[in-house]
Amino acid sequence: MAAFNRRDLKRLGIEEKKSEKAYIPKIRWNIRDVFFSIIFLVAILTGVYFLSAKIVSELNHGNQISITNITNTSFSVLYGIQVLLMVGTVWFFAIYWRKSTPRDLGLRYYSIFKTLWYTFLALLAIFILSFSYVYIVSSAFNIEAPTSKIEQLVRGRNISTNILLVVVAVVAPFSEEIFFRGFLYSAFKKAWGINAGLFLSSLLFALAHMEIYSFIPIFLIGWILAYMFEKTRSLFPVIFLHAIYNLILILLLLGQVDMINLY
Repeated sequence: MAAFNRRDLKRLGIEEKKSEKAYIPKIRWNIRDVFFSIIFLVAILTGVYFLSAKIVSELNHGNQISITNITNTSFSVLYGIQVLLMVGTVWFFAIYWRKSTPRDLGLRYYSIFKTLWYTFLALLAIFILSFSYVYIVSSAFNIEAPTSKIEQLVRGRNISTNILLVVVAVVAPFSEEIFFRGFLYSAFKKAWGINAGLFLSSLLFALAHMEIYSFIPIFLIGWILAYMFEKTRSLFPVIFLHAIYNLILILLLLGQVDMINLY
């Protein structure tokens, strides 16, 4: 086997990067797959919720499961089921059924320097939009921000800090970006174009969080995430942005900073 010198390795590295940029995703899954995946997830997660609520009620003599009494075990199990179902649905329809690859979903390399720069710009835009929204709603309609679910979890002190950090800053960004951007956005874009893909994936992203007050900010965050995915053609910058944003919020809450609700 011939030995490679430094020049050869450099040349091969350049060729690999060019090949990566030139890679064209094969979006073989379609709108029907997306429709069935959403129906499946809603049905199964609803069933899991009511079944777990029934079990907890029986074990706790009628007390229902809620954010105020949830434990590390129940939180980890319920959220773990949700993540497995989301990622498993994408795997079934995109990879197993339609024979696509993880790279087709967006799991491919992107420049670290550009990722950091785009994350900084996106975070700046997100916080400006979010603070503007809260200011307008508060001053124009006299509506104060309610306590969000994640804020209730943090202040309730029922869930381990380590578990919250891992879920909010690692697991959630990874699983949500694969499903909403890699899977949903790609299918919507393939069927109806970029603008429809941006709108529909962001709409479903906001609906999935079930936060009425924060619906518009979450929708805008979803739009920015999908737009970054469209421009970079990689999920890694999007996952990183999502993770950093969530990490900032959770650290502020863990530090007991009295802040307005943006999540």
